[in-house]
Amino acid sequence: MVYGLDPSIVRYVMRKVRKESGYRQEDIADATMSYGTISNIERGVGNVDEKTVLKYLAKLGLNEATLKNIVKKELERMEELTFELQLIELMLDNNKLGTHAEQMLKTIGIERYHPLAPFYTYLEGRCFQAKKAYDKAEKHYKFAIRLHNQYKLLSKDNIVSICYNELSICCYVQNKIDKALHYVEKGLAEYVEHEGSEDRRDIKAPMLNNKALYLLNLSQYEAAKQIIDDMWAKRFEIRSSYYTLLNIYKYRAMLLRKMQKYAEAIEICKEGIHLGFRNNIQNRYLDIMNILGSIYLLQKQLDKAEHYFQMVLNHDYEGNHPRSRTDALTYLAIIYAHEKDWAKAEGHIQRALDVARSNYRNRLSKVLIVAGNIYAEQQNFTLAIPCYQEAEQLSLKDGLKKRQYTALLQLAKCFDSMEAENEWKVTIKKVMNLQQELNLQSEEEVYAI
Repeated sequence: MVYGLDPSIVRYVMRKVRKESGYRQEDIADATMSYGTISNIERGVGNVDEKTVLKYLAKLGLNEATLKNIVKKELERMEELTFELQLIELMLDNNKLGTHAEQMLKTIGIERYHPLAPFYTYLEGRCFQAKKAYDKAEKHYKFAIRLHNQYKLLSKDNIVSICYNELSICCYVQNKIDKALHYVEKGLAEYVEHEGSEDRRDIKAPMLNNKALYLLNLSQYEAAKQIIDDMWAKRFEIRSSYYTLLNIYKYRAMLLRKMQKYAEAIEICKEGIHLGFRNNIQNRYLDIMNILGSIYLLQKQLDKAEHYFQMVLNHDYEGNHPRSRTDALTYLAIIYAHEKDWAKAEGHIQRALDVARSNYRNRLSKVLIVAGNIYAEQQNFTLAIPCYQEAEQLSLKDGLKKRQYTALLQLAKCFDSMEAENEWKVTIKKVMNLQQELNLQSEEEVYAI
């Protein structure tokens, strides 16, 4: 470390001074210092000793006093710039994008070798992600990681882990669950604990949260349970946000529901709903409210279940939370189908389909299966079959093989009831192939009572 200064700042200053002087690296190279050595010094690679670094500083006209003075000024600029970038991140975190965050970023032009370049590039990715331009977002996150590694920046904010986490989220919303899990595991592997309040935010807890979510989606329940059990024990130590804490409540309730520990799951749901309501985190407490309703549904306490699903719709009267709204409408359709109230069942499942098609494609295949069930139960196979077929194709495209199996099994039942032998044979062959491939019997979802 030269003169006790941060090496990443010193490297930035050297490169900046050289460029402002109009020199390329090869212009400064001579018999005493090769172009390769200069490149290694500026990139922080290779085994370049401090004596050689000091020699290069002298070539740039920098001595200890001038270097420290420049570093001091750059650190002051960086402190101001960091604050500006953090404000932009807060805008993105609060979904207040518009054109403001992008415009603010564009007014801050920084060099790609600047110590804050990875953070800046990550924010560019966030802007694209907010617009659902996932390919461009992923490109920027990967570039931010590459910049951090290329210039050997000594970041204390775990920007590499943050970028990997965002890459995992981009994959998840596109139903690329295996890739999402891959990226979040890379983020956890890159994570470095820092003492005190060095971190811009606690990213480890959200990453573990996301890993549990992806494992649940992949039906790897034991692995997900291990993560959630550990996080539950430490839930009051989580510094990141109430969003992360409420996700722990949500996933724990889901796991307890699967284990049929309904009483414990109900208490967790109620506690999570109160926590979310007090902190005005509507999308989280509505999700947990749906889970609570589903627990009552599984216990065939239909009045209680209907009450909570209807409450979700009442709380989301403006339709700002399509995921929760889709789930509530779907569960209500299941209840009304069980009660043979076909008009209500069809009305609610159609509303669920409309929301899922417009706003939340991730839920669409499940909604289509429930729709197919409603029509099949009424022997209306003309409407049921297209629902199952579309659900099967969507599940195949999204890699949701258990859901594909469910759709195919229901489709086979339709063809059997219709005595459409050829179609039944083709479908049942697909069912058997999937059953053999996955060694499964049924999907862990609620489609009917």
